Amino acid sequence: MRENLELYLPCEIKSLFQKFVSDDFFFDIQEIRIRVNNPIIIKNKNQNFTFASNSLTKNIFSGIKITKKNIDQTLELLTNYSPYAFQNQIQNGFITIQNGHRVGLAGEIIMQDNKIKTIRNISSINFRIAHEIKDCAKDFIKYISNPPENIIIIGPPGSGKTTFLRDLTRILSRDYKISVVDERSEIGACYLGVPQNDLGPQTDILDKCPKNLGMDMLLKTMSPEIIILDEISEPAEINSIINIINSGVKIIFSLHAKNLDDIKNRDLTKNLIAQKLIDKYFFLNPDNKIQDIYNKNLEKIF
Repeated sequence: MRENLELYLPCEIKSLFQKFVSDDFFFDIQEIRIRVNNPIIIKNKNQNFTFASNSLTKNIFSGIKITKKNIDQTLELLTNYSPYAFQNQIQNGFITIQNGHRVGLAGEIIMQDNKIKTIRNISSINFRIAHEIKDCAKDFIKYISNPPENIIIIGPPGSGKTTFLRDLTRILSRDYKISVVDERSEIGACYLGVPQNDLGPQTDILDKCPKNLGMDMLLKTMSPEIIILDEISEPAEINSIINIINSGVKIIFSLHAKNLDDIKNRDLTKNLIAQKLIDKYFFLNPDNKIQDIYNKNLEKIF
């Protein structure tokens, strides 16, 4: 993993990692953020670190500052010196690299016909390091009926929803036909169309496809028994989910929320709850662990 990631870092930054970051520390890195005129921020086990002149430090205000040249060099490496070949990814705000790591981009947005055409003058780059944790969902399979039900995986940002969802996909794919709509390339982490993560033997995936369009497409073409999605956020996606459920196909998806009250009072999920269309609600805490499980009647079962 380390060698592949360092391929995308310009020499100045790469030398800092090689000098001050051990392999053990590198393995636990969650994010590497580089911003113009600011220090590199390395997130490791939910703590922030940066490079001082002669060490790795938690004092992020004393870090070595990144230049615009460093940003431009990083973008060249990410796009193999051909940013135009990556315009479809850039306009979506991220590039997926080898091993399924996702690299977020921020800068000046260029609009055309009320749509984002591209991002130029990139000022921030965020490497989100993909960690595949097999069997993290294994202990909770006993709370899922056979055949599976409609399930929401719920938690705050960074709580491990995607990691849990990915492992659940892998485990369920041993016995069921799974279809995944991976709009932001985070579940399968596809590189050149091929999932870099193990999603099991019976999983089909649509990469970088809008969720509401992908659900309908998979229903018509892949005869799935379960459809899996990440990070539902739009009413159109909820409408498609209801259509999928009414068709008899089961659905499992993740959602950003703090607690049960949060989803009960949110317009996005009110109908799903009122109609008791969801059979299980799995809540993750900020430490990436399942904290609570509720049934369709919102009774706590774990």
